[in-house]
Amino acid sequence: MISTQFSKIQSGIAEQKKGNNFITPLISKKIFWKLFQENNPEFQITEKNRQIIFSIFRYFLKQPDFNEFGVIKNKAGLEKGLLVYGDYGVGKSMLFDTLHKLGRIILEHTGNTQLWFPVTSTIHLLNQFYEAQKDNSSNFKLENYYRGKLYLDDLGKEDKAYNREEIIEKLLFERHRRKLKTFVTTNENPSAIANRYGNHIGDRLPEMFNIIKWEGKSWRE
Repeated sequence: MISTQFSKIQSGIAEQKKGNNFITPLISKKIFWKLFQENNPEFQITEKNRQIIFSIFRYFLKQPDFNEFGVIKNKAGLEKGLLVYGDYGVGKSMLFDTLHKLGRIILEHTGNTQLWFPVTSTIHLLNQFYEAQKDNSSNFKLENYYRGKLYLDDLGKEDKAYNREEIIEKLLFERHRRKLKTFVTTNENPSAIANRYGNHIGDRLPEMFNIIKWEGKSWRE
């Protein structure tokens, strides 16, 4: 079904023209929505979460009016990343995992990187950091995450490295300095993030992210 879908994808990509030059084509809403339904038909979009989910969809589709519903309370901007925080089990990580999957499918079939971003969790990063200290042959370097787009899941769930070093603080600071797009899902609110990583991170959150609070009943109950 995917191959059939992408045999027609050129008709679903709207080229943007800047001056006399064409720039990166955009994935259409129709193509995006069809792929989303095919790849996660179980995802529950309800009256309570639809404005948040559709705002995130519009953001990744690069629509200037992506904050039409006003779910982003700080200054919204397509040049920023996303920080989505709130209750356990409402679908934050599931949504971004699906978006990551769609981004990979689109990249493989068209070469378009619009929805593509690497995925990791803060806990996994910490484990990789520990393993690299023990294994001289490890190619893990935190600096490898100082480029491109990145999705960080479960921000704040990781421990301090050796109970003293906040490697995620370093990562966030450097990515902000380099003006890189970062996507974060977390159960911690911005105040808790500032308390954990320091005000020099907390003060930069509104500059770095479109901040979205996602409340609701857990799917796991």
